[in-house]
Amino acid sequence: MKSTSIVDPNEEELERIQQTYELLEPLVDGYLMDHEKRAHAEAVRQRLRISPRTLRRYLKGLREKGPRALARKRRSDAGKPRLFSPTMLKRAEELLQQNPSRSVPMLMTLLAQEAELGELAKSFSPSTLYYHLRKAGHELGRHRSSPSAAVYQRFQADYPNHLWQGDARHGIPLPHPDKARKSKMTYLFAWVDDFSRKIMEARYYWDEKLPRMEDCFRRAALRWGLSDRLYCDNGRVYISRHFLLLVTDLGLKKIHHPAYCAWCKGKVENVMKSLKRFQSEAAVAGLKTIEELNATLAAWIEVEYNGKIHSSSGETPNERWRNNLGKHPPRRITDLDAFGALFLWRAQRSIDKFATIRFQSNCYRIHGLPVGSCVELRYNPFDLSEVKVYHQGAFHSILRASTLARTAVLQVPEERKNPNYSPEAAEYFRRIREKATELKRQHAEQFRYADLNAQHKEHTP
Repeated sequence: MKSTSIVDPNEEELERIQQTYELLEPLVDGYLMDHEKRAHAEAVRQRLRISPRTLRRYLKGLREKGPRALARKRRSDAGKPRLFSPTMLKRAEELLQQNPSRSVPMLMTLLAQEAELGELAKSFSPSTLYYHLRKAGHELGRHRSSPSAAVYQRFQADYPNHLWQGDARHGIPLPHPDKARKSKMTYLFAWVDDFSRKIMEARYYWDEKLPRMEDCFRRAALRWGLSDRLYCDNGRVYISRHFLLLVTDLGLKKIHHPAYCAWCKGKVENVMKSLKRFQSEAAVAGLKTIEELNATLAAWIEVEYNGKIHSSSGETPNERWRNNLGKHPPRRITDLDAFGALFLWRAQRSIDKFATIRFQSNCYRIHGLPVGSCVELRYNPFDLSEVKVYHQGAFHSILRASTLARTAVLQVPEERKNPNYSPEAAEYFRRIREKATELKRQHAEQFRYADLNAQHKEHTP
């Protein structure tokens, strides 16, 4: 048997892993009922053209190792012809021309009974024949299961930080920070705890690019700890490869609801309706800067949302979150440097014959590694003046651009003058900010993390 090894995935491989992960993820998590799981498993097998045994192997690897288990393994004899031959492909094409409706198993049966190719045909699998026929340009029939009526059920996470739901929306226009008498639209990202309905973090940005969403998530994780799962829609920022790598390295599971089924994440959708009401007042409150808008939003969240009794639980989101931490204390960030490094973007590059690395039209000179070495670059997509170099999984060096033609990455994934003024709205938010400051002071005097450790020990068998 030939040896195999898992290699670092390239951009194309990451795309394949992402697509396979989205298909398999509903079978790993428990939000589908049994009959839904069986129907989805059959649909996945038809889509991926795999056997039940292969599906079980995929799911086992996904549970134990996460999405990285879906990476293809490279054989030691990769690229070398083994059992399949051009003669076999030619004969299979002839059989297919005779009857285009023949399936791959039928072609295998016909090849196996031929005198010259029979023994050779028995030594490779139908998937190998299918691969070579597709590679040769044959469009084989694709079996698609007919859509069935979906059945949904209400669900709720079991404890605080068990599941966070994320979403984004357009904000309000503010005075342009660089152009006088111009306005600029803001965009909101938010994360909500499913169990308590607590808004973990909500923040406005000048655009909807991926690093903004990741910044909102980073702030929430640093303040409240890590969530076990993340539930998102299919927006470009949430299905990006960079965010998949981030949550995988953090040991989190990422769930996506089906397309055009926004009701699946109804909790965060309801929160967005509340934030829309906030925006209607903020738009006429005379706010001038995005910093002022975010400070006002944070105060409003603590006073008017997290501090108000929720109809579904009978508690305020803050109380429900705090009162249930004893049995499941959140997983806290302990290494800030390592945590921050996870948010850097990544790219694979090779060292050219001039001992330089070319990336995003920039040139970086490197020392200490031989020409032709493949390295991983980790970088801030908005500041390409320097990049971090990793070789074989270990940090090597920080490089500054010797030729800086581009300061930021192009094509970052993203979601997509106000004459009105209300002094009442401005006064409302001024009072909200004062009340939020007082609540923070009171909470700081009453809440100690040592109490959480004591509660956890009481519930630990």
